[in-house]
Amino acid sequence: MKRYELIENLTKVYFGQDYDYFGETGAEVMAEYRKACTPAELEALRAEIVDFMRSHPDLETDFPRRFERPAQPEDFGSTIREFLDSVLAALK
Repeated sequence: MKRYELIENLTKVYFGQDYDYFGETGAEVMAEYRKACTPAELEALRAEIVDFMRSHPDLETDFPRRFERPAQPEDFGSTIREFLDSVLAALK
């Protein structure tokens, strides 16, 4: 498995161009994501996000270099940090 593969999947599929297929809000999208994943996969995504955030202090610059910029529903904030924090909260 390549590094940060789960973040890439989340941003391309669930928060990609057609994210509204999964829901109108970030919370709804994450509810669909949780349904599709095992507890181990959810924990692995959480670990990837924490690792990425610790390894890349300039998230606004570093995240778009690595991943597609996710569609950000209003309830998931306007910055990459707010988005990732919202995803982490939804994984609990």
